[in-house]
Amino acid sequence: MRLDTHVVQQLRLDARQQVDAGDPSAALASLKKALSLWRGPVLAGMERRAWQPEVHRWEEEHVAIRGLCSEIQLELGRYDELVAELSVFVPQHPTLEQPRAMLMRGLAYSGRQADALQLYRSTAEFLRDELGIAPSEELSALHQQVLSGALVAPTHGRAAPAHGRAAPTHGRPEAPVVVEAPASHQILCQLPGNLAEFTGREEELAVMRQVLVPGPGPVPVVALVGPGGTGKTALAVHAAHEMRSVFSEGQLYVNLRGMSAEAVAPEEALARFLRGLGVTGPLPETLDERAESFRSLVADRRILIVLDDAGDARQVLPLLPGTGSSAVVVTSRARLATLPSTRVLALDVLERSQALTLLSRLVGQERLAAEPDLAAQVVEYCGRLPLAVRIVGAKLSSKPHWSLRKVAGRLADERRRLDELAHESLEVRSCLELSHQGISPDARRLFRRLTLVTSTDFPSWLCAPLMDLPLDAAEDLLEELLDARLLDMTSPAGAAEPRYRMHDLVRLYAAELLVDREPREERESALRRLGVSALAMADRAHRTVCGGDFTLVHRLSARPVVPDEILDQVGDDWRRWYEADRLVLTALCQQLAHQGDDELAWDMAATCRCLASLWFFFDDWKAMHEAALAATERHGNERGRAAMLLGLGDLHLTKRNYDEAVPLLTRALELFHEVGDAYGYALALRKVACTDRVRGRYEVALDRWQEAATTLERVGDIEAQVQVLRWTGQTLVEMGRPDDAVPYLCKAEEMVEGFGGRSGPQVLLGLAELRVAQGDVTGASAHFGEALKGALGNGDLSARCYALWGLGWIDVLQGRAPQAEAHLQEALALSRDIHDRLLEAAILYWLAASRKTTGDTPSAVRLLEAGAELCRAMEAPTRLRRFTHALAALDSPASGPGHLHLVGVAPFPDPQDDSGFRWA
Repeated sequence: MRLDTHVVQQLRLDARQQVDAGDPSAALASLKKALSLWRGPVLAGMERRAWQPEVHRWEEEHVAIRGLCSEIQLELGRYDELVAELSVFVPQHPTLEQPRAMLMRGLAYSGRQADALQLYRSTAEFLRDELGIAPSEELSALHQQVLSGALVAPTHGRAAPAHGRAAPTHGRPEAPVVVEAPASHQILCQLPGNLAEFTGREEELAVMRQVLVPGPGPVPVVALVGPGGTGKTALAVHAAHEMRSVFSEGQLYVNLRGMSAEAVAPEEALARFLRGLGVTGPLPETLDERAESFRSLVADRRILIVLDDAGDARQVLPLLPGTGSSAVVVTSRARLATLPSTRVLALDVLERSQALTLLSRLVGQERLAAEPDLAAQVVEYCGRLPLAVRIVGAKLSSKPHWSLRKVAGRLADERRRLDELAHESLEVRSCLELSHQGISPDARRLFRRLTLVTSTDFPSWLCAPLMDLPLDAAEDLLEELLDARLLDMTSPAGAAEPRYRMHDLVRLYAAELLVDREPREERESALRRLGVSALAMADRAHRTVCGGDFTLVHRLSARPVVPDEILDQVGDDWRRWYEADRLVLTALCQQLAHQGDDELAWDMAATCRCLASLWFFFDDWKAMHEAALAATERHGNERGRAAMLLGLGDLHLTKRNYDEAVPLLTRALELFHEVGDAYGYALALRKVACTDRVRGRYEVALDRWQEAATTLERVGDIEAQVQVLRWTGQTLVEMGRPDDAVPYLCKAEEMVEGFGGRSGPQVLLGLAELRVAQGDVTGASAHFGEALKGALGNGDLSARCYALWGLGWIDVLQGRAPQAEAHLQEALALSRDIHDRLLEAAILYWLAASRKTTGDTPSAVRLLEAGAELCRAMEAPTRLRRFTHALAALDSPASGPGHLHLVGVAPFPDPQDDSGFRWA
């Protein structure tokens, strides 16, 4: 250390001599070289008390040299340099007031009066809280000078005294301080520096160039709105720099800090503008007078005004010029809809390619090219938010030894992601805090609780049960979050049912707040209220589809009352509602199961089964049932477990996975019997019978349906009764006993007359099969046509597919090959869409028959071979034998055109998911 202290003493002496010689620039260089020799605390790590006086002496020397350096910087007008250095020095020496005073001067002389005032406020707060004292007279006087606009940068001579005393002359005569007002119409530029790494936003820039054109009309205004961190300021500053030649008489800039507690008042912003435009002396006192003076000064002048981070229109309106020669760019998280003649440009996150370009400009293309997949992963972890990408880029630039793999690994943990997205003054969390602190307490509570909804987007109705408020009141809170840009709307403008989403990083921030500020019991209660409402809505949709509360078991406890305003959200179009909200329902069921609400979870899964089956949403069907099943098993809930096994067995039955379906259905049957639930037992028994039928065990299936019918009739389940009657009739037809089938199918027809469920078209399909067996092809065709019309009306894709197939089959029987091809091809495509392999095989059979009638035997063979392979995969031996018989018939020398379709005269698949197709 002896060598360093000697060098410091010599450099300080050199600096004094250089000042005396009239060379302050050389003196400043000597002082900076001396300051560079401080590399951390003096004698860091040494604890001997004997050395402490020496340590203290050199710490004071450090402060003195820093003070002398700052005085010369002020004298030379190197304000930005002083501000940058003291912004680091002041936090390291928080109790020293003179460096703070110098920093206030530097900020004010740089045109950053708002920052100077903020520094004073934070200093006063620190001194009061930590030391119990008020700011010095010097700091207080500087504060008043900034407020009045009197503290302006000198234009000639030496700087004003930095410490309330004469500036050091070091033996030279002191020159008088002369402060002159800038010349009229002096060109000024208050813009922050442009970002070298600015990326994307080409469309927005094009619009800004088009709109921000000086002219005789109204003042052109562009408002850049969007969530925090989307790069609104960067775009505004970039565009303003680009258009400096257009607005050749100057560019004004102010950070209004509209979302913070220290928002810049319009009076203060106008004071800064007026000083920048050359006004000296006392300023007008009132807001209106300052606004009038400002409009007069900028009238007919080409000046671009950038109003950054505006809180609302009230903060902006007084700052607008009066003539169209000037233009304004406003950035805000709010939409500022009341600003006149404003073109609003909403910013969202970057496209992936743009985010990668931004990252490459920050860290170099070579690093991204070395790990391209990880680079893409990193920007996705950042949510493609420009601020987050900039933070990661800054970290990587400052840590060249870090790889993208390391960064991706640190960002992968959602619990730490917001901690990782911070670097020096940049931080995603603090950016979000600004938006959060500007909303009401109730809106904050809703913001937190929306993280309980884990689906990608959500509707407005769920805010009411989350908050336990009427729908209108809850939607007002939702709009508050939307205005604060803590939520985004995903549906197009004017959509009947708007949908919303929360950016991934915003969700992580809200989830932190939820855990920190709401007890677990409150979180679980809110989720339970939401589950109760969602179940009630699903129940209403189910009743519409099935004509009543049929074909499922519910939990035994009474259901809470849900307001009609929530239930009415289902509306008349249950299909639209379910398709829109099914992911919400699925996620909610999984969450309820996870938090231990097994009864509510399995009831929701069972209720949604019918809705999922009708439109073949197999993933949702499976996810809900598996989550609820696990919850019932953890809690020993045997009845709920039986219901979930029944639903999963039915899922595999629908998918024609019979090996998986049988054990599930059998175990459900056993559990319903053990808990004494006769209704659940009957529902499971009817499904077990379906597996018997498809495997050719017809008599067993008929006996089981007969047994189930007794209980179903006793409990009044019309839908399930109709199913059993229809399946019985169809099976008897398949067995070659059409006369025995008549009473079953006729009774089913009587029961569905006037019935609002989906069974009507399905019964018509069974009657069509009966008509074919009776030789009434014309009557069968009419029933198929009516069934198709009904299926199109109620959205039953399975019945629609079967009806198309039936019409194609009739076409084959009547020799209408072109019509048969059209109907069967449409049915084939639909069967593959709904993943019904059994139906697909049947359609292939009759397509082969149609091709054979036109003499295309090779095509018929290919179709039959494909159908046979499907039957082998399903382990459906009865169906497989029909394909092998048809293939053998084609190989026969006696085979001729039309022979194949006579192999069967009644091939028809059951329109319900869990039966098969038949050939006589």
